[in-house]
Amino acid sequence: MLGSILVKLAFLFCLVAVYYYFQAHRTGKSRFASFGRASFHATIATVMICSALHLYNILTHQFQYTYVWSYSSVELPTSLLISSFYAGQEGSFLLWALFTALIAIFLMRHSQRMGYEPQVMTVFGLIQLALLLMLIVKSPFTFVWETWAGEVEAGFVPANGRGLNPLLQNYWMVIHPQVLFSGFAAMGVPYAFAVAAMMKRDYSNWIRPATPWLVYGAMVLGLGIMMGGFWAYETLGWGGYWGWDPVENSSLVPWLFSLAAIHTMLSQRKSGTFVRTNLALSMLCFIFVLYSTFLTRSGVLGDTSVHSFVDPGMWAYWLLIGILTIFVALGFGLLIQRMREMPKLPVRHDYFSREFALFLGSASLVCAAIFVTVGTSSPIITGILQGKVTAVDISYYVTTTLPLGIAIGLLSGIGQLLWWTRSQKSELYKNLIRLGGLSAVATAALVFVGLNDLLVAFFIFGAAFSLFANIEVGRRIVKGNPKYAGGAIAHVGVAMMFLGFVSSSVYDEKQTVSLAQGKATEVMGYMLTYTGYSPIDQEKFEFHVDVEKDGQKNVVSPIMYQSSFSKGLMRNPDIMNLITKDLYVAPLSLEQADAQGQAGSDKIQLHKGEARQLGQLDIMFVDFDFPDTEKAAMLENREVRIGAVLEVKDSSGSFSTITPFKVMKDGAMVDVPARYKDRYEVTIATMSPDRENNENSRVEILVSDQKKSGRDSDRQNSDILVVEASIKPYINLVWNGIIIMLVGFLVTIVRRSQEARLR
Repeated sequence: MLGSILVKLAFLFCLVAVYYYFQAHRTGKSRFASFGRASFHATIATVMICSALHLYNILTHQFQYTYVWSYSSVELPTSLLISSFYAGQEGSFLLWALFTALIAIFLMRHSQRMGYEPQVMTVFGLIQLALLLMLIVKSPFTFVWETWAGEVEAGFVPANGRGLNPLLQNYWMVIHPQVLFSGFAAMGVPYAFAVAAMMKRDYSNWIRPATPWLVYGAMVLGLGIMMGGFWAYETLGWGGYWGWDPVENSSLVPWLFSLAAIHTMLSQRKSGTFVRTNLALSMLCFIFVLYSTFLTRSGVLGDTSVHSFVDPGMWAYWLLIGILTIFVALGFGLLIQRMREMPKLPVRHDYFSREFALFLGSASLVCAAIFVTVGTSSPIITGILQGKVTAVDISYYVTTTLPLGIAIGLLSGIGQLLWWTRSQKSELYKNLIRLGGLSAVATAALVFVGLNDLLVAFFIFGAAFSLFANIEVGRRIVKGNPKYAGGAIAHVGVAMMFLGFVSSSVYDEKQTVSLAQGKATEVMGYMLTYTGYSPIDQEKFEFHVDVEKDGQKNVVSPIMYQSSFSKGLMRNPDIMNLITKDLYVAPLSLEQADAQGQAGSDKIQLHKGEARQLGQLDIMFVDFDFPDTEKAAMLENREVRIGAVLEVKDSSGSFSTITPFKVMKDGAMVDVPARYKDRYEVTIATMSPDRENNENSRVEILVSDQKKSGRDSDRQNSDILVVEASIKPYINLVWNGIIIMLVGFLVTIVRRSQEARLR
């Protein structure tokens, strides 16, 4: 009861603050701004009290609240209890409102000093108002007897809660959502400044106070996205850090718009151009945060994304649409209304200028954001146009963004070599030839060791060129005035990140292998030995694998367990971090000792599209039978069926298509053989799907002639751990590149903040 009252009280305070701040803008009277400031401080205090009360309810196990019951339990440690604060929709909206309130403390002082307080805080107050309205509709303070009216007696307190989703029981989940939602909240500031500029009809000066906040929002949101990638890499077990899932994409799009805005703002600060563009991009940063919120919390992606929240209910669904519509109409309505009075400065720079390079770089980022948005929205688009909800294939994102990645890499290097307005062509050509030559040599070296994709080769060339150019320029800047080196440092980080993307995906090796307990097996140059398992808590088990190479011995311990929360098998990989690569071991199943093999079986390995003869049979591996529904089932820890489609011919010319399956169920791998003419039985021994290049997928099958062999009574004496082992070369380039990029952002924030104070 108290929590719900506090939320409504915060909404009322915020409404009063917005009213008085708008009156201060309309009349110019400072007393209205004072009233607005006091009301907003009351809003901030009330939101903080609400958040503290919500956390108290979780830490003290107040299971009479539906939210606390749904996402926590008495068994969870304190760190994971804190994570349950934002595990559900209601908690995540409260976290967003809390960070918006905290940012408002600093934004009020900053905007007051810059002469923008009434306008900026009116708009920022509307953002806080929208979040509080959502909390009234989706409250974390609802009692269980209100949620299940008529089914639960009033005053009933459950003895325990459901607990936290096992996928969220990771230390990265303690900090990743907080950073991400801090970025979401920060993206509201450039929107507020852009609308405030149009309210004041000041289309130039707003850039200076808005830039530090824009860079801060890009830094924090980018950090949150990258933390999510590392969580996926370390926890989910599929061996990657970015899967182009709609929820991942919906956070990426506003970040891309923010990067584009940062670059075009540089041009406006220097030459006064891109006035409308900067207003639009600054608003799109926040509008696409709202759009991502709609996608992930409205339930529209429930059938196509394993990360999205369930249907929030009719009221919340339409409220999300209404909030998005209001902020789009407010921002772009003002832009259209004020467009005619905005200054139109002629473009004075030529093609060999930094302004033009910045324009092309920003255009590339915007195009990438548009392509990702279209792909992410495909379930909505296809649902409207075709009446059937479908998602685009991952290859769509690679096809559309890879050429843009090449352009971004090249432009981030060329732009640093150019001067404002006009550059000396002779000096530019000299630098281009020298740095281009170094980049070509680096690319040729990778081609020599096996790179055969032309577009990827161009991508490497662009990233290498950006790396060399920004290192050289950054070195000169640091010697002169280090505070101007933020851009070069950030670009070095991006270039390293790009190279890490290629090295860890194009050059990775993967192998699915069965490890008999106590028996060493050679896997990609390493000797792996499964030594047994041990419990680590009430339901989790570590499976210990010795890894030996060149006399050095390490142990990796992936985790598998049957989750009482999800009623399915959970798998967590373990990673052996080396300087130049990671050895990534993801568990698949534990096969029992008495479930292996057949006497008289012949084993053959087939790549996709390959046909081989085995006795009187010609067998071709067509593809894996692994539809999207099964992929979703795997991530949701339900029963999963993976089949291998085989075309079989015999000497008589008879032809048939058969599909043996492996079924992962309740922690074990069960074989479902396929039969050919009731004589041959075909079983899958191992599978090695290649997610990046399906043509490299392969399967190993056992073919048993039932006329020549019977069942083997000689059972195995040991359990077999089935794992997918992979080597990720130079993946540390990704993580180190991220850190360097964030350092560049931080240097830029300090510089732009100092410049804003000197106004």
